[in-house]
Amino acid sequence: MYIFPTRKDQAMKLYGVPLSVHTRKVQLALRAKGIDHDLNVVIPIMPDTLPENWARLSPTGLIPVIEDGDFTLPDSGAIIQYLDAKYSETPVTPADPRLRGRAIWFEAYMGAFFRDVMHPLFHQRVVAPMRGGTPDTAVTDNALSNVAPRYFQYLEGEISGRWLVGETATIADISVGANLVLFHYLGESISAGRYPALSGYFRQLLTTPAFVEQLEAEAPFTERMGFSQAGLAA
Repeated sequence: MYIFPTRKDQAMKLYGVPLSVHTRKVQLALRAKGIDHDLNVVIPIMPDTLPENWARLSPTGLIPVIEDGDFTLPDSGAIIQYLDAKYSETPVTPADPRLRGRAIWFEAYMGAFFRDVMHPLFHQRVVAPMRGGTPDTAVTDNALSNVAPRYFQYLEGEISGRWLVGETATIADISVGANLVLFHYLGESISAGRYPALSGYFRQLLTTPAFVEQLEAEAPFTERMGFSQAGLAA
């Protein structure tokens, strides 16, 4: 994943939080394109972090959101399509119809993975304790033992090279990597014995400039939150 020289235009504002898969997706796309941006930390479940105009910025109340000059756009998928249209010389979505369809499919697939695996894990291990609750281990056990393996087995069978789609990094790789980084923050890992292709593919992703830069930028925040990058050593 090549990082293009950083553009010297006025930096975009990105509203989100480093732990967020969807914020990370946008940041990885921005880094791959060499687009400078300022991250404004917004945590939807913490009202004191919300800007006064948050309802206008994010009608759903969700992150991420970008401000590009006088243009505002929420939703990671919409933002990345906007970035590809504006900076078309450095696309993360392929132009070839079949490759494009496949890349967008993997983005959607990892959206389902986030819903079925990452959301329950994050809610039980992070959100519930923050709210004074007790994690429901039955929920996390089901996500890890019954649900995640189906997703990992499919990905294992789809990996045949360095990239999921075509000959360069795409939104497919960004989507997989963004989710698996959080998976590791939450104390889990991809079994190299059970999923050798997926494990090796993810390790290679972590060596690409965009991921290296992203993890370095995330480190101060994640460390303050008690999450370690030790399991992410490439």
